[in-house]
Amino acid sequence: MTEAQELEKFNNDHPHPDIAGIESLFKFSKFDVNHIEYLRDLFIEGKLYHSVPEYLNDPFECRPYFNWPNNPSKVRDIRKHLINVAMKNGHTRKSAESLISKNMRRKGFIQETIYNSIQSTFSKIRITSFTSKKENLLFWSHYTDSHKGFCVEYDSTVFPISYAFKVQYNDEYPEANYPSPPNVLDFKPALIKSRAWEYEEEYRIIFVPETKRQPRNDGTSLLLNGKEMKNVYLGVNMPDDNKQTLVEMIETGPFSPGIWDVSLSKSSFKLEFHERK
Repeated sequence: MTEAQELEKFNNDHPHPDIAGIESLFKFSKFDVNHIEYLRDLFIEGKLYHSVPEYLNDPFECRPYFNWPNNPSKVRDIRKHLINVAMKNGHTRKSAESLISKNMRRKGFIQETIYNSIQSTFSKIRITSFTSKKENLLFWSHYTDSHKGFCVEYDSTVFPISYAFKVQYNDEYPEANYPSPPNVLDFKPALIKSRAWEYEEEYRIIFVPETKRQPRNDGTSLLLNGKEMKNVYLGVNMPDDNKQTLVEMIETGPFSPGIWDVSLSKSSFKLEFHERK
């Protein structure tokens, strides 16, 4: 498959929300009084926090395997890349070629080194997750501390929210390329999850700190411009004091979302949403 074909497949498998006809993305959060600075960062400073993979709730996140190629030309590409890396680290071409040739004769050494390098790279990327529906009862239970938190609706037609990619759910474990491609294909292993998570209908924004051509960020958070937040929904069991605190933060910050209370339906397993006047 050519690079152009791979890019086309990537765009079909992981479309941006506006391309997929999704106008809003939703993010569920706890109201943690012990870490209220995260809420201030979001609602007042306009900083959307992105976590590193080790703090996500799926232990398989961003741990792709590396399969040593059988194609001799790809092996030559790997050797050439490793020589260039060695030269960037101070070796002359001759010593770099000698070092890589020697290490490639050591059974499994290069393969293990590359695998560890890939794991190290993916451990440093930053991720935040969204879903396409606000009514999901499991999300309210799992991610808002049993409905004591809140849900933010973002405009997914506005950058940088529109930069989100759709997650693909698969039985096939993600595989990393080496050397990594200089485009969005490098993100692909971070956008594949087990089918066990399929109910989440997840979109995620990914950035790599200190890397060119990334959405504007401060190394840990995406920097929003004040136009992305459409609505904020306050959980059924959210204490009134926490609601008031959150509303005051919103009024202080750059966003002007609608604010909604959530209640339980009296006749079905559904949530009802009531906009505050």
